[in-house]
Amino acid sequence: MNINKVCATGALCLFGLATQVHGAESVREVLPSNVVPRQYELSIFPDARALTFSGRVRIEVEVAATTSDVTLNAVGLRFDAVTADDKVSGATTYDTNLGRATVHFRAPLPAGPHALVIAYHGIIGRETLGFFAMDFRTDRGRGRTLLTNFEPSSARKLLPCWDEPARKATFTVSVVVPIDKTAVSNMPIAETMPVSAALKRVTFRKTPRMSTYLLFLGIGDFERIHRIVDGVDVGVVVNGDDVPKAAYALDQAAQILHFYDGYFGVHFPLPKLDLVAAPGEIEGGSMENWGAILYSQQHLLFVPGRSTEADRRLVFLVVAHEMSHQWFGDLVTMAWWDNLWLNEGFARWMQTYAADALHPEWETGLQAQSIFELGKQADALPSTHPVLQPVHTAEEADEAFDTITYDKGAAVITMLNAYIGKDTFRAGVRRYMTVHAFGNTVDTDLWSIMQQVAGKPILKIEHDFTRQAGLPLVRVSETSNGLSLTEGRFEANPGDGRGAVAQVWTIPLPIGVPGQPAHTLLMSGAAITEVRPPVLINAGETAYARVLYPDEAFAALLPRVSTLAAVDEIGLMNDALALGLAGYAPTSRVLAVAARVPVAADPAVWERIVSILGGIDRRYADRPNRRAFRAFALALLKSIAVQLGAAPKPGEDPTRAVLRNQLIEAQGEFGDASVIAWAKRKVADGSGDAVAQRTALAVAAEHATPAEFESLLSRARNLDDPLEKMQLYEALGGVEDATLAARMISIAIGGEMPPGVNADVVVEVAENYPDLAWDLVVPRLAEPKAAFSEFRRWRVAMAVAELSSDPRRIAQVRDYAAKNVPPSARKPFQGVVAAIRQNIRVAQRVLPQLDQYLKTHAIH
Repeated sequence: MNINKVCATGALCLFGLATQVHGAESVREVLPSNVVPRQYELSIFPDARALTFSGRVRIEVEVAATTSDVTLNAVGLRFDAVTADDKVSGATTYDTNLGRATVHFRAPLPAGPHALVIAYHGIIGRETLGFFAMDFRTDRGRGRTLLTNFEPSSARKLLPCWDEPARKATFTVSVVVPIDKTAVSNMPIAETMPVSAALKRVTFRKTPRMSTYLLFLGIGDFERIHRIVDGVDVGVVVNGDDVPKAAYALDQAAQILHFYDGYFGVHFPLPKLDLVAAPGEIEGGSMENWGAILYSQQHLLFVPGRSTEADRRLVFLVVAHEMSHQWFGDLVTMAWWDNLWLNEGFARWMQTYAADALHPEWETGLQAQSIFELGKQADALPSTHPVLQPVHTAEEADEAFDTITYDKGAAVITMLNAYIGKDTFRAGVRRYMTVHAFGNTVDTDLWSIMQQVAGKPILKIEHDFTRQAGLPLVRVSETSNGLSLTEGRFEANPGDGRGAVAQVWTIPLPIGVPGQPAHTLLMSGAAITEVRPPVLINAGETAYARVLYPDEAFAALLPRVSTLAAVDEIGLMNDALALGLAGYAPTSRVLAVAARVPVAADPAVWERIVSILGGIDRRYADRPNRRAFRAFALALLKSIAVQLGAAPKPGEDPTRAVLRNQLIEAQGEFGDASVIAWAKRKVADGSGDAVAQRTALAVAAEHATPAEFESLLSRARNLDDPLEKMQLYEALGGVEDATLAARMISIAIGGEMPPGVNADVVVEVAENYPDLAWDLVVPRLAEPKAAFSEFRRWRVAMAVAELSSDPRRIAQVRDYAAKNVPPSARKPFQGVVAAIRQNIRVAQRVLPQLDQYLKTHAIH
């Protein structure tokens, strides 16, 4: 979508004006603007056993012009009584399609302030959106936690409200809970009063002005550990048994809060910040509620001695991501969901920036290349969309939470930060936060400030990369004067019915000779550089683009692979793989680069090699030459495996520990008999530390016999700890035996797994058996025991289908979308069809190329 005119505040876009989308009129599904909320006073009385609740909300509103009707959002709620200024209303009508209720008053409400009071009731769901219950087991019996998760449009399942990001208001929340339960919300507790011998009312302090999707309420057997950081009470809230697992997250959150206070230049504005652990996995992974962030358990809990180094990084990154939203998203909020990338792209970028600042030993900036690569892969499909995309319906808002928004958004911000310079970039962010605190913005509000601070054409660059879809392809050719660079659009399936589209981006493109500093060329369409091969285009990998070298220029780089910076080794492999799979260049290029990476290379480079080899291996599936590829992969990895050894060394760099675990799992995947035997011995006798046990378990589960599978399954079922249970079920999802894989699918959708884990297990099975998973899972996605939200059903169907190379799946995917998905939310299924087509082409054309390469490039 190209936006020629953006209103400064976003207000015109918010309140129902038509927006131009490729020449067609399309109107957002937003509430009328004649009534605006100012303050909510919410009281909730949940019945956790019956999974129902009653509520009462008093809403102070401002009426712009006399009206007899007030329309607001409500889903699954029924109004028992409604008054305005203590006067009884007329009837209420409900629009279930739009998630709205309209109250019809007998006497019109004149312009001015009014108090609307609604008594109502609703249900507590099992899907992890809205107001829901999560059950778990402890050594004392079963437990139940009640939680909320609202983004983008599920606050309307807890209370009648104006459930749109720009309709900010203040909230005062109270809840009646059993005397032995703990309640958590966005603000600290103001008072606790007994209601009866068994119940108490907990009332929280008033919030600042905020969007409805950031409201939070949690009720459970919670304990809280905390400390004061820069005057803010920072806590981690967990089920009582998990207190020892909360210390690491609290320590990191304390460091991150102090770092963010300095980076954003605006002190965290709430008196407390809680990080709350769900006893399972929630929709969306984790959620940045202001002052009360909700995390899936694996994103917050860390068990010293059992959690891996990769777990340590994951907890930090997700904590940092959600905490950055406390400023970018909560304090300053996008005006509408089309600017979601202002929240998510920035948070994805900021998690890496914070990690590099606080844990430079992790080399997270280098690891982030995998994030950018995911964005590029999605951007090469016909289902891609502009980062700044039109969003008109609730379904479209759900679909906006995708790889383009997060990962391409982060890549674009990384490019701009590198071009502007990190100190100047931070100055721009600080000014933006100060000017727009507690308000709503569109992206131009940020980048106009950034352009003023930087004195560079930031708006032009940002608009080129966010207003048009697609990934630039920089083609390199040799001329008598040096190198000619031209821009085009990279596509995963070139010529697949889309037709050629001429596109130009303004790209800050670093160019350099290996071993020398790079210079940045601001390229737009075409350019000439006098530098001759060997030359690195996009040196440092900061530009959001792929680079296609001619054979001679690529050949000139190969002997120098060992001298390149780690980021350039990774970038060269990423581009070679993508270009090869798409047919722009021989796929063997990626193996040629990997074979020249020295054993002493950065562990992150070897991590990427392991990942690439695993991806190619899965494409071979049951084809006869898979054995030859696996032999090549094991030979390539042998030298680094010998150097790392089977056990960590004292004082070892943490990046080597992560690589070792990934390497062992890869060797098991590629059929290394000695590694598989080692893993089975470890699991059988319980030897070694807990981290080694985790790695061994993944390998042993993959190669389990029926008897071994039953033993591991019994172990998973008898575990009380939801986190351990999740990890074991996910390991079993990778089982190699087709019959056992089918069994895992039945278990996954049979209701016995921790909440939210079943989708991950289904996708684990589909990695090995996509067609089996499709046949067994898709017909049962709507079963109550599976507890998939509608949105999660679509995502599971897409994740399973896109792994297939069966041509029949294309028609089945289209039929599924036509029957189950609203037209406004079907575009991602185009990407699934494109992925299947690419899988078919890879099987027919690319794998034979690799087979030829393997015949002449054996590693001994």
